[in-house]
Amino acid sequence: MIRFAARNKPKAVVDMIPMIDIVFQLVIFFMVATTFKTTTGMELNIPNAKKVSNVPTSTLQVYIRSNSDIRVGDTPTDLAHFEQNLPAVGNDKKSVIIYGNKDVEYQLLIDIMDILRQNNYESIDLAIKKR
Repeated sequence: MIRFAARNKPKAVVDMIPMIDIVFQLVIFFMVATTFKTTTGMELNIPNAKKVSNVPTSTLQVYIRSNSDIRVGDTPTDLAHFEQNLPAVGNDKKSVIIYGNKDVEYQLLIDIMDILRQNNYESIDLAIKKR
């Protein structure tokens, strides 16, 4: 029997360096092209609680620091003009999240909640931080 010399077939090799370059450029592109959502608000010292539940952010947000430093969403106001700055809700029952310093007077919080209820805001939640 005759033995033939084995032929060396060229092997297909995938060069990884160009692929790494392309992936690196894509990562840089997406980092530059991505926009980050910035939220505006007030610096607040929110009270703590042991049990916390998440609330959807489609609700109206009210920030309270003092009688003269209240925000309805991004609109600054005070207690005297608070009701004029509320969005009209009609007969729909809307929900509100109140963010307030733990140093806010209790009566101010009750006054705000009373104005909200008079304007058909039924679900009023208080924001807290988990301990």
